[in-house]
Amino acid sequence: MNALRTPTVALGDVAPITDVDLNWWIDKIHTLDWVFAVTYADGAPHEYVCDRTEGMDIDDFERASRVIQTFGEPQRFYKRTRTYLVHDGWKYWTMDDDHRKVTLVNRGRSHHNYGVQNAPKTRSAATTAYDPIATYWDECFSLSNEESKGFTALVDSATGGFRKCRTLDLGAGTGTALDLGLTDSFRLTAIDPSGPMLNVLVAKHPLVARVEAMTFRTAREHRVLGGTKFDLVLALGGAGSYLSKTEWDELPKHAKGRYVMSVFAEGEAPVTQDLSTDDLLQARSNVRSFASEHNGLIHRVGRFEVLVAHG
Repeated sequence: MNALRTPTVALGDVAPITDVDLNWWIDKIHTLDWVFAVTYADGAPHEYVCDRTEGMDIDDFERASRVIQTFGEPQRFYKRTRTYLVHDGWKYWTMDDDHRKVTLVNRGRSHHNYGVQNAPKTRSAATTAYDPIATYWDECFSLSNEESKGFTALVDSATGGFRKCRTLDLGAGTGTALDLGLTDSFRLTAIDPSGPMLNVLVAKHPLVARVEAMTFRTAREHRVLGGTKFDLVLALGGAGSYLSKTEWDELPKHAKGRYVMSVFAEGEAPVTQDLSTDDLLQARSNVRSFASEHNGLIHRVGRFEVLVAHG
């Protein structure tokens, strides 16, 4: 699974996907010879460009695929869920999960729907440092083997090994909790302000119960969680470092007492470098205070300090 790896890539080793790439693709689509897919004329009329198309090489296909994943949003294609980039009356999508292997880009009219449209909404009002590297996250920046095993063991210690908890995942990212099998997708509520990261999550786990493309603070302000209290609350991969003291204080309003919450340990920082030294220091203070108030224990797992509370 994607989460079981050892991160060795630096942020500077990848080409972040930005508005420059989006504008490149918008300009490119007007220069290409789009071929109508005759065999799909009845059920799913659309056009395509492929590896035989003049003006598209393998690097262009990868770049286009990453643009679509970054700036698009999930839609249903009958029983499948794909990410579609909608622009100027058209929607664009690819068929391959590996951006490096894409040799085909499809487009259809944006008003064409392929089955019931009940895919999660990932569009976020926020812009985060994770957005440009979301399509690289699983292959380059996710948890190490040691960290994956450590988080799994700590979740099992909090739940007694029960893997069917109704779970709130704060900073869900690309779906580490589901990649590790810590709960079922249809029992997970994923909160994260990065729409592109959530696009990756939904691509892998289309049956996720609920996605909220916002921070926990915004979710509280908009009361999107209602009065729901979850069996398990997670913040994996250092996601707890992004919670304010107020957000930590509000966690019990949506929890039955089981927590596995992580922050970056001393000397560690997110690859995005979007938290200051003071932010990271405050995060460690927050998690220790919460542990003290809720009979929790702090464990070291790889780059992280992890709070475990059993309720």
